[in-house]
Amino acid sequence: ERLARLAGAREILVPGVGVKEGIILDLVDGLAVPLEMQDRQERQVEQAALGLGRKYRFDEAHGVHVAKHALSLFDQLVRVHGLGEEDRRILHAAAILHDIGSYVSYTRHHKHTLYLISNSNIQGFTPREILLVANVARYHRRSEPKPTHDPFTILDREERRRVTSLASLLRLADALDREHRQTVRRVKARVRSGRMNLTLRGTGDMLLEGWALKKKSDLFQRLFSLRVEIVTEPEEEP
Repeated sequence: ERLARLAGAREILVPGVGVKEGIILDLVDGLAVPLEMQDRQERQVEQAALGLGRKYRFDEAHGVHVAKHALSLFDQLVRVHGLGEEDRRILHAAAILHDIGSYVSYTRHHKHTLYLISNSNIQGFTPREILLVANVARYHRRSEPKPTHDPFTILDREERRRVTSLASLLRLADALDREHRQTVRRVKARVRSGRMNLTLRGTGDMLLEGWALKKKSDLFQRLFSLRVEIVTEPEEEP
């Protein structure tokens, strides 16, 4: 009650769970089917990233929407990029947080994002993983990863490869919400004969999203030797 008075809180929420419930959840982790585990891990990553994003008053709807498309592309293109579950977690956090640098300044906000994430604690991530998250988020726009970029060069060769691959997916996902209006609801990727066809389904003409995709697909195309082609399929508002 004293803490509530000091904080000016009108109510105290008591979860009604304790250590034993936490132990049970940890034990269940070892028995859960992969899909259930993935769903729970996604929720944990999302909540941890949202906590940091809200600290910097970010555009939450945009971050969550970009993360949705980034994970969708990651899952559909596993045979192309060959990355694993740890990389998926890193992409998830980076996608949600990629714009938090705008809290400092929109100009060069990708660099501010790198700094803020690198110097933050994200629950469930090791310091090394946080560094990877920061680098992936940094390269969602502007220049691609280069040997002259200090935060990138401190990574080892394999980490640099992973960051570059994840950044190429994040650039595509960010382009899918170019106007921050969540008009693209779903994206379907199909790889064949040296091409990746992206079918966008959403509201409106999605012309700006298509333009942004063409502009931000260079890294992906060069990295995986796939030409990106775009098809839009408008659907009615619900």
